[in-house]
Amino acid sequence: MKQGKDKKTYICSNCGYRSNKWFGKCPQCEEWNTAVEIEGASFNAPSTTNFKSSTASVDVQERLVTSMKEMDRVLGGGLTPGSVILVAGGPGMGKSTLLLEYASALAKVGDVYYVSGEESVPQILSRVKRLGVENDKLFLSSTVNVDEVLASIKEKPVALIFDSIQTVHTTGMNALTGSISQMRECVVRLVEYAKSSDTSVFIIGHITKGGNIAGPMVLEHMVDTVLYLEGEPRSGRRILRAIKNRFGPTEEIAVYEMKKNGMVEISDPSRIFADMESEEAGNAISIVVEGTRSLMINIQALTTSNRKSTPIRIARGFENTRLLMLTALVSNYLGVSFENRDVYLNVLGGLKISDPGVDLAVIAALYSSAKHIAFPSKTVFVGEVGLDGKVRSVQQMQMRITEAKRLGVRRVITSHQFEGDGVAKAKTVKDAIAKALSGDE
Repeated sequence: MKQGKDKKTYICSNCGYRSNKWFGKCPQCEEWNTAVEIEGASFNAPSTTNFKSSTASVDVQERLVTSMKEMDRVLGGGLTPGSVILVAGGPGMGKSTLLLEYASALAKVGDVYYVSGEESVPQILSRVKRLGVENDKLFLSSTVNVDEVLASIKEKPVALIFDSIQTVHTTGMNALTGSISQMRECVVRLVEYAKSSDTSVFIIGHITKGGNIAGPMVLEHMVDTVLYLEGEPRSGRRILRAIKNRFGPTEEIAVYEMKKNGMVEISDPSRIFADMESEEAGNAISIVVEGTRSLMINIQALTTSNRKSTPIRIARGFENTRLLMLTALVSNYLGVSFENRDVYLNVLGGLKISDPGVDLAVIAALYSSAKHIAFPSKTVFVGEVGLDGKVRSVQQMQMRITEAKRLGVRRVITSHQFEGDGVAKAKTVKDAIAKALSGDE
């Protein structure tokens, strides 16, 4: 009998289950006819590996800093060599445009390869010329085979960009392009290449109808960074958010404006997200912290009478269940009944907020709309509110107050727990509303 003979290996194209025997029904996900044979799988004894001592000296490579400051900010202060970044977003959000611009910025340092399985090279070139990002170190290809791309690279590049992971495939797997097993195998090859060569790899991914990144969740675990490009489809404003980052803070954001000549960075987004001069009922201003930056935002509430059907509660940019809780707090502690009222809440500018520090601003906006009372301009509400109606301090308060003063805010209303000067302190939501209307410290 021959030793070390290759054996057939089968993988489930749905969940990735592996077996050395063919199966009709996958024992893991219970799907039928998903067994795909992998070519060249060997069961020889594995080779050994060498371990390094934790006291060994290592040369730490510096991050690559480019002219695109907002992109560098989201990545944690620059691009880490050897990192793998997944960029996801809906169709038409500008993922390809943004990465072409960043590829051109990186090409000032070294070679960058942009591989597109969705456009031909002439189509990519026309977009490159429209964006004005021509660079003799930026190379383009429409090859969809990952192994061919990696084999064609002779010298170490600065970065590789694949647009998109759903359109590429790898040799040795008979699964369809775009299937779960193909995507996972391609990402495995790219991660191995990135770590062994210290080349950064960007992967563009699509999203599902439900707003999740298409493909198996394991893809997000395999990469170092996950960036999500979001925004209103009909608006030119785009927000790039880091939802995972091994080399920097999560929830860091960059703000862009989509124009004819590409994505334009907005370096001071507070000035576009907040309308500090508004003195209309239903408006309240707050300051949130996203990663390492603080942003001033506008919370807008609208309450209307409804005596014919079940009252409606709709929030955009804010969690709906939290809106229900805060509406109940306004009813219980401020004496405003929403029993026969529809409630609509909007975070101006298309931001999606999860910061608990906006609780007090949401309550203020709901009260203002229901009572038809406007708060004085340049009044900011910051604080988390519990079910007992008490206002609690939140993290990074000093950063928020510094941002408020930079933008000319007159008064910041927050919790009495905050140990600092220059703010109006309140124990309860009732105290906060009273101080906002009276101007008392």
